Amino acid sequence: MSSSRKIGVLLGGFSLERDASVRAGEAVTAALRRGGHEVQALFVDRHIDMALRQSGIDVAFLAVRGRYGADGCLQGLLEMLAIPYTGSGVLASGLAMNRAKTKDVLRLHNLPVAPAYLIRAQQQDHSSEVHGAFGFPVVVRPVGATLLCGGALVRDEMELESALEDVFGVDDEALVERFVEGRPICVPVLDGQALGAVEVSRAGSWTAQQAVGARGQEICAAARLPPAREASVLRLATQAYEALGCEGPACVELVVSERSNEIIVDLDFVPLLLPAAPLPRMAREAGIGFDELVEDILAGARLRAHGIRRNRRTAHSVFEGPDRRANAALAAH
Repeated sequence: MSSSRKIGVLLGGFSLERDASVRAGEAVTAALRRGGHEVQALFVDRHIDMALRQSGIDVAFLAVRGRYGADGCLQGLLEMLAIPYTGSGVLASGLAMNRAKTKDVLRLHNLPVAPAYLIRAQQQDHSSEVHGAFGFPVVVRPVGATLLCGGALVRDEMELESALEDVFGVDDEALVERFVEGRPICVPVLDGQALGAVEVSRAGSWTAQQAVGARGQEICAAARLPPAREASVLRLATQAYEALGCEGPACVELVVSERSNEIIVDLDFVPLLLPAAPLPRMAREAGIGFDELVEDILAGARLRAHGIRRNRRTAHSVFEGPDRRANAALAAH
């Protein structure tokens, strides 16, 4: 379904997942062009604000992952520029990118998460004291940055110090979580509707090893769960999605253990849009092709600040007086 709007596909960014983001952005661009849309790919860098102003796009389709792309920063810039965008808003994106705050919100909604504590870089020399009697094994992950392997599985104090050093190389805060052994399950969610559950094959535990296959091309298989357990997993994923105020597409990662209940591990509010990735895979099984999925996500693009659901380009006041920054500079002298 073509339209008169010019669509900008934002891709790339600064995170370790830049290459995967570029591939996903290229796939989205191709799908939109097949639908008859006017599309421009915009690479996210330090000059993205100028690129957005000069591009003249009417809608932003976000394919950017990681820091500055999926953490609310880019969403806030688009709100300021009054450019409707796909996916979740500023608050939900910021919460989902901060794993510690995500856990806090999920706990407030009585949703199951692994016990954990936060340790900051300035506490690194006293990590043993901070850890105290928390016990082992644990998983160490950055709070806000991306590690492609997910985290480090730690079994003693020496491994803890090494894992913290790695994390503090990319982030100022680390999340230390109780390790829960189980099967890694991913539940893609679209507009509040869980599409199903897939199991992502990993060379080891869900936290300690990379998935089998390149990012966005992991080996996925339908999760074979008893009907009651599958219903519980889908319900928890939907509740987590709603608790954090997510919109549009998302993927909720859980651990399903034979000895305990399901545990929510992570939420990805900018899931990779590659044909082999979990969201497009499950959408396809639900009868939604890749091009149709892209169109559905595009249809949800809007501005979200202050709860105003219409395009606010016409609602923005135009400042017609002398330049305020110039006045401020003169007043300072």
